[in-house]
Amino acid sequence: MSRVPDVVRMLTLVPWLLERPGASIAEIAAAFATTEEAIRTELDHLDYCGLPGLGGGDLIDVRILGDTVVVGMADELRRPMRTTPAETLRLLLAASQAERMLGPAAGALTRAVAKLRAALGVPEDAVVVVEPEAGDLVEELRAAVVAGRRVRISYRGRGDTTAVDRDLDPWRLELHDGAWYLHAHDHGAGAARIFRLDRAAALRVTEQPVTVPVPAELEAPRYVPGPEDPEVEVLLGPGGTWLLDAVTVAPEATGAAPGGRTARFRVGAPEWFARLILMAGGHAEVRDPSGMRTLVHRRALAGLERLERSSGAASGTSDA
Repeated sequence: MSRVPDVVRMLTLVPWLLERPGASIAEIAAAFATTEEAIRTELDHLDYCGLPGLGGGDLIDVRILGDTVVVGMADELRRPMRTTPAETLRLLLAASQAERMLGPAAGALTRAVAKLRAALGVPEDAVVVVEPEAGDLVEELRAAVVAGRRVRISYRGRGDTTAVDRDLDPWRLELHDGAWYLHAHDHGAGAARIFRLDRAAALRVTEQPVTVPVPAELEAPRYVPGPEDPEVEVLLGPGGTWLLDAVTVAPEATGAAPGGRTARFRVGAPEWFARLILMAGGHAEVRDPSGMRTLVHRRALAGLERLERSSGAASGTSDA
């Protein structure tokens, strides 16, 4: 029976061998705390790995000369991954949000975010959440879940014209497709419900203990568009087609257009969708309706103004 290779070790082997040409099988096995047979099996599998295309000039070249190993055609794995400025900023924003949500439990993530900010020259206060209120709610709700306390939340459902107070036993928080959700028992409805936090206006943690236990299984959040949800037409450039995968609801229609392709979505959460458009970094443009364009524009200006204030405070400059 052939041995199943360790894929993680295979990926680690390549840069390790590139830095140590001529290492022996015995040395490699000792360094990776495994057997020589395992190393030979994984080196044999590496011969079938490489860059997309997987042609003669794309595969990793592994040569075993006697008892020594030489690896070639793997320069892409020798160099650290280099991201574009937009990709790096997106990574910083996501990591900063995760750090904020985890709080003291962030640990190594906090140190990594600090190093990334320093490398980019980005002041700490310049990286903010587009919807800071949602972040505050997450922190309060996490504390309520841990303490086992009932909460009263002012929430506007899809069918509500104004926010309605609801008494909930909070069970679990979940980040799904860029939006925070709360799994809870709704005492008013007498049943389990899932709440999108960007639709919540206010939250109060009560002194009452949770009385309904968490079920063994919780349904995953999913957005089902309603007939009343407005349609949004978006022009997607080559760098924005990921929106077709990020938004769980299939577009109503897609088609070719100058500069990219158009897609129509039914959107019941405008704030969340506006954040997705901004994340596309200019590769997604709302064409219709005008209200959504205005919302995206307003969010972008608010972010720029906050960045300018933070940068000015960090540099100690003033217009006065």
